[in-house]
Amino acid sequence: APAKLKKELDTVLVLQADLDTTTKVVQATQATIERGNVTPGILDALAGVERSHTRLVIKAEALYSSLNVHEQFPQLTHVSLDFVRTLLMACDLKINICKRAIGSFFEWDKLDRAVGGKDKPLGTKLHQQTCKAIAKRQPALMSAIRKYNTYCEQLSQLHDPSWAIPLPTPLPTKLVDLRNDTSLMEDVWITPSSGETPLWLQDADM
Repeated sequence: APAKLKKELDTVLVLQADLDTTTKVVQATQATIERGNVTPGILDALAGVERSHTRLVIKAEALYSSLNVHEQFPQLTHVSLDFVRTLLMACDLKINICKRAIGSFFEWDKLDRAVGGKDKPLGTKLHQQTCKAIAKRQPALMSAIRKYNTYCEQLSQLHDPSWAIPLPTPLPTKLVDLRNDTSLMEDVWITPSSGETPLWLQDADM
């Protein structure tokens, strides 16, 4: 997904969150004022605030429409903004995780072959360099996986089965388990599936 689009989506989400907060403040203010003895002038001012806020909400919705999300992903027309944003981030992060994981697995294989006698034994220096490379990759990889799993959890909470978008599967946080996990190489779906979606793709807990 284009980085510019994700940044714009994030900005609109922040704006909408602020507007939601403002809505609650306006409603609370209205309830407080109307309980007391108020003058027509105060009521007019309050009505003006409400009208201005309504216009802002409408403009925020128009701003989202202007991002052309649905031109780039027309299948996501009826999907919530928050879900789309999280889905695109999970998709990009999964690609990054796969690249990092493959690098770590390659280093592991190099050590395994040398120890098992399939390749020439590694010299002490090269062995140390390989071990350091594995150790260096692991923290960033694990951090990325934890973040990805958080996205998976958020998507599960935001998901509506009527969208027919399969949920991504959380990844193991141990390299040994990750290496044997078939879902590592699966793409994150950013389009609805055709036909009836299997339950195991709709619900990550199954």
